[in-house]
Amino acid sequence: MTETVCYRHPDRPAGVRCQRCDRPICPACMNSAAVGFQCPSCFNEGVRSIPRTRTSMGGVQRGNVQVVSMTMLALNVLVFIAVRSGSPRLLNDLVLVPVLVDSEPWRLLTSAFTHVQIFHIFSNLFMLWQLGPMLEQILGRLRFTVLYLLSALGGGVAVWILGAPGSATLGASGAVLGLVGALLVISKARGLDVTWIVGYVAITAVLSFIVPNISWEGHLGGFVTGAAVAWLFLQDTKRRQNKVRL
Repeated sequence: MTETVCYRHPDRPAGVRCQRCDRPICPACMNSAAVGFQCPSCFNEGVRSIPRTRTSMGGVQRGNVQVVSMTMLALNVLVFIAVRSGSPRLLNDLVLVPVLVDSEPWRLLTSAFTHVQIFHIFSNLFMLWQLGPMLEQILGRLRFTVLYLLSALGGGVAVWILGAPGSATLGASGAVLGLVGALLVISKARGLDVTWIVGYVAITAVLSFIVPNISWEGHLGGFVTGAAVAWLFLQDTKRRQNKVRL
């Protein structure tokens, strides 16, 4: 009598058959399902067919809602340590100098992960720590990542267009203001109290113009970009909801 072997591992005897495709599988290929065991192919196909739970803003809901926020925070800290460890060339390659953007466009984004002063990085990362997980939970990982990076890029583009050609700008303020702008739009759409957000924006705007060496262009660009991205997410969410109703 010929021994039945696993269809994925011909050198191994099969213990059972897959409940979906009825092919023989060895213990290593057995995946516990609702009824019996399934082979890896059928099991993965079944997992993909399960509808994903989505957040209130249409993103895919995950268990850990701080992964992207903490990753962005860690990247800022790592760059800060690298710059502070005595690498002036690295700093010069990362900061945003509008006159150099045409030949070195990466500066539009890398400058948003670069800090020199401790108070500067602390104030930016404190707000990221406060707002990031909240928005990541609302939007989902992918949409939050898009929001953060586009806000950072929007701040950089605003400095490139509006800033003095020879000026140098750095810091995550544009990205953080983008989170503030997004939270304002989302909270307003949900009918929530936005008093503290408006107050924060007003104070930041005043400080941007009266305190030297603060980039109002980066703040403005990041805030507007973040608000615009959040508005687009809201429109997409409404479209999805209307499609479900139909």
